[in-house]
Amino acid sequence: IRAKEGGLDAPFMSIYVPSSYQETGGAKEKADSLIDLVSRIADDHPDKFEVATSVADVNRIFGDGKIALPMGMENGAPILDDLSNVQYFYDRGIRYITLTHGKDNLICDSSYDTTNTWGGLSPFGREVVKEMNRVGIMVDISHVTDEVINQVLDMTDVP
Repeated sequence: IRAKEGGLDAPFMSIYVPSSYQETGGAKEKADSLIDLVSRIADDHPDKFEVATSVADVNRIFGDGKIALPMGMENGAPILDDLSNVQYFYDRGIRYITLTHGKDNLICDSSYDTTNTWGGLSPFGREVVKEMNRVGIMVDISHVTDEVINQVLDMTDVP
């Protein structure tokens, strides 16, 4: 396939959930449908693609001549207000989560939103970061305010 010929071996599959789902509902369902789509691509073309959840997976899949599909979630809104969803998304294959995107959410403030709802991380957001550290999901601090970046760096000792 053209991607492989061009040297693309492990593109992160972005499970992007628009901020509008925070207000209208359905963020978790949207994330699940996108994760299902990535899994279906790998299942439908097992000779070309495989979902990767670790560096060892990426290396093995690359060695098998296939494209590895690691997944990350853009916008933590699908976590909702339920800390157990961090483990849920880890179990579904998510290995990084961007805490927010275009608007403040239950986790933290967005650099695109002038509301500054939390002054950085919310109390729930602090718990989310701790849980992400515990289960092994990388904390992606793009799209967040400087306050969020500083608070995350102060409280985390893993990527």
